[in-house]
Amino acid sequence: MKRIFVFCALALFIIACDKDKVESNPHLKFKSFNTDVVEANGFVRATLDFTDQEGDLDSIFITRQRLNRRGPSYFNYFYGQAPEFGEQNRGELQIDFEVAKDLIFGLPAINVPGSNPPRNEPDTLQLRFYLKDKDGHTSDTAVASPLIVIR
Repeated sequence: MKRIFVFCALALFIIACDKDKVESNPHLKFKSFNTDVVEANGFVRATLDFTDQEGDLDSIFITRQRLNRRGPSYFNYFYGQAPEFGEQNRGELQIDFEVAKDLIFGLPAINVPGSNPPRNEPDTLQLRFYLKDKDGHTSDTAVASPLIVIR
């Protein structure tokens, strides 16, 4: 019985010590937007946390999905080069978006049926982020909270 207890305690100790290890594949976690509702001509900032063993982030990719019932639309695109972090293996990414240019381009406005004068339905967008490092490793996908764009 003592052997089982010692073995379990040792296994628990090893698992507890290993949980803070930084892996070679980048990891990404969505933290927040600076606002949840934004005008079509406005700006929004996304904040994400990352970890990467080498700190050699290269590219940021985004998948945009419109969640409105009428007119769902997916769009994957390369956002840009990741900023340089030197040898830093943990940090915070802040990505600034010009809503009209970066988030709703190519998405026609959806008219509210029967509205007089005609009005547009707000867009509800779901953004997913992932990173690629210089060695070609791809991060897990960070899913953002829904963002509402007033048209």
